[in-house]
Amino acid sequence: MIDRRALHELTYGMYIIGAAEGGADNGQVSNTLFQVASEPTLVSVCINKVNRTHGMIKRSGAFAVSVLSKTAPMSLINLFGFHHGFDVEKFKEIPHRSADNGAPMVLSHTLAYIEVSVMSSLDAVTHTIFLGQVTSAGMLQEGEPMTYEFYRTVLKGHTPVTAPTFRPQERPPEIKG
Repeated sequence: MIDRRALHELTYGMYIIGAAEGGADNGQVSNTLFQVASEPTLVSVCINKVNRTHGMIKRSGAFAVSVLSKTAPMSLINLFGFHHGFDVEKFKEIPHRSADNGAPMVLSHTLAYIEVSVMSSLDAVTHTIFLGQVTSAGMLQEGEPMTYEFYRTVLKGHTPVTAPTFRPQERPPEIKG
């Protein structure tokens, strides 16, 4: 038996993971990024295989992380979390810049950025876990990072069906992609 309440006790941050390929930018919300090692500095992120970002990371071997602030509006989270990158140019109206590795990073409502070069990946059935070395990181502004708990309890956010933490009984309305 799995008591899902136990899994709700795990803590997560809220991030936008950006990737680029062939002149196209894309990104998605993720709550599954974590630091793996300090020397060298390694991070890991889990991405659903159906997401456009997945293929872009797999083929380009790079991604950028935008650490979201608690000030991030639901419109930003909805754009990157509930719209498929095959249907929407997510960065079209969003202040951003390309990292040195070419991946886009969000500039507004972002506390910090992290640039990553993929070292390896692990198949996780519906998702891929990408392990990468941090090649650059920096602060953009001071503030408090958004947590998944804040997103769910304060902002009343839903979980996309492609998220590792999705449960079928919590299906949010109007999911695209």
